[in-house]
Amino acid sequence: MTLTTLTVGSIMMRNYNVEESTSVDLVMEGLPASHPEVVQALSSTFLLPPSTLPYNLSTNTEYLASSQGDTWKFIHHYISKLFAGERGGFFVEAGALDGQQLSNTLWLEQELDWTGLLIEPNPYSFQHLQHKHRKAWTSNSCISTNQFTRKSVLVALKLRPGYISNPWYIKGSSYEFGVTLGYLPPKKSESFHYYFNSGDETYVPAYCFPLYSYLLALNVTTIDVLSLDTQGSEKDIVKTIPWEVITVRVLVIEIVVFDGTKDQRSSVAEGPVHMRRF
Repeated sequence: MTLTTLTVGSIMMRNYNVEESTSVDLVMEGLPASHPEVVQALSSTFLLPPSTLPYNLSTNTEYLASSQGDTWKFIHHYISKLFAGERGGFFVEAGALDGQQLSNTLWLEQELDWTGLLIEPNPYSFQHLQHKHRKAWTSNSCISTNQFTRKSVLVALKLRPGYISNPWYIKGSSYEFGVTLGYLPPKKSESFHYYFNSGDETYVPAYCFPLYSYLLALNVTTIDVLSLDTQGSEKDIVKTIPWEVITVRVLVIEIVVFDGTKDQRSSVAEGPVHMRRF
């Protein structure tokens, strides 16, 4: 069974300068997904175990009012229906943000005792994620768009002083440099332009690993829910999955298909057809 959900987004390419890193490379670029050095690097450095501390979730009224977003009810409804209260599952959520705001998986932990893997490349968001004490593995890295390790650049956004918006929506719009969201013709997405115009940019080096590498490091062969919100690289990530050895029961992908116009219903209907063309 496969679940696809859709939301809006956009990418604006800009010139950039990245300060040269003086840190020692933690893993070589261009190694295949199953290489022992890759699995070891993830196990020893890039994967942090589930917290044993009590949850440290925000109770701020304004924060909670925006924490579920436009697509959460849709995702929650269908995952609840598909799994029918099944307990002890395993999820992977890429684009985990702070682990609470816009999370597709927190309720699975809290209500059904699931665990999983939360991947968030933005180091600023990842710090907040750690403080939430999620009962899942966490990784401050990104998923590679091919079957090899890569070093990339994350365009990390934060709300610009003087602008009014949800700061987590801005941070959630951070993206890997060179990746664009795209949209379904003839629609054009304008919805996220305000987020990009409202955000200050920081360019951060990022290590990217194939999804299969994470699963090898965790000794996992079945993902019950795979949630991808990686600002444009979702389709390429799905193409890297070795389906002969990995089972994904439900796939949740957030992509651009409409701009909040009166035609959005027909656009959403077109979305799953579009996403099946992997």
